[in-house]
Amino acid sequence: MIDFHTDTVYQLVMNNSSETLCRNSYAVDAERMIKGGVKAVCFALFTPEENDLGLTRWQMLSRLHDRFVRDVENSNGLLRQASSSKEIENNISSAVLTVEDIGPFGGDMERLKLLKEWRVRIASLIWNNENVYAYPNSRDDFIMSKGLKKKGHEAVEALAEMDIIIDVSHLNDGGFYDIYEKGVKMIATHSNSRSICNHTRNITDDMAVKIAERGGIIGLNVCPIFLYPYPADMEMGRCESRISDMVRHIMNLYNVAGEDVIAIGSDLDGTEGCLELGSVLDYGMLYAPLKAAGLKERQLEKFYYGNGLRVLE
Repeated sequence: MIDFHTDTVYQLVMNNSSETLCRNSYAVDAERMIKGGVKAVCFALFTPEENDLGLTRWQMLSRLHDRFVRDVENSNGLLRQASSSKEIENNISSAVLTVEDIGPFGGDMERLKLLKEWRVRIASLIWNNENVYAYPNSRDDFIMSKGLKKKGHEAVEALAEMDIIIDVSHLNDGGFYDIYEKGVKMIATHSNSRSICNHTRNITDDMAVKIAERGGIIGLNVCPIFLYPYPADMEMGRCESRISDMVRHIMNLYNVAGEDVIAIGSDLDGTEGCLELGSVLDYGMLYAPLKAAGLKERQLEKFYYGNGLRVLE
């Protein structure tokens, strides 16, 4: 299994936890990765607009990166950073570094080169707040239709030149199509199917086809409100994230965009609710239901790790 999005580093830092990426009480750690046969997990560096630590977004990003590096270096080989499929195949368990929202860079193209030094492999322009690069997904049709900003166009080209894959999860529709027109590799690390659950964070069928055309993947997100259309006023803690809904999303993406686009980007440690798939030990729970839904062994292998290895080549 390769998981394209988790927020474990953020949880460790925000809670000032003495636990580590090797062993912790959250959903993802190296010990359980090894036990569950998980080859690689993408650990996101996520910086919200504000934080309880009194840090600027740049300071927060730096602290998250320092924590990631420290935990990997102190893992005694249990966890190794990887930025290619070859490294993933050669490691027991791999940590792929990603950045969710390059907003902290503030449009500085020189500073953005630091991502290459950090061996970041995937980066998104934005989270749920407008920044100097782009506009986020929105229920406002006007905002949803806006294209990338000038700095966004520059950033996409700079990231592609550094062989950093563009993540379109959280981006608005107009920005998505601007990136598609550039012909660069694009993926949605943690998004579901909008035709199954009409949430602006999800991917339309047309977008799924276009991601497939660019050789990308769409990672299944276990967040309940992206799987099922719960009422907007329902408390997240009461919403259920069910395997049956996950299968519906995966099969729709498979049917509209093909077997090479399906993957998982769980959003573990970054979501709430009653999660039927709640840790790295649970990925196998999808196998039998997906097989019963019609996926062949070869297609299941692509979903679990084959498509991920291809994208990260």
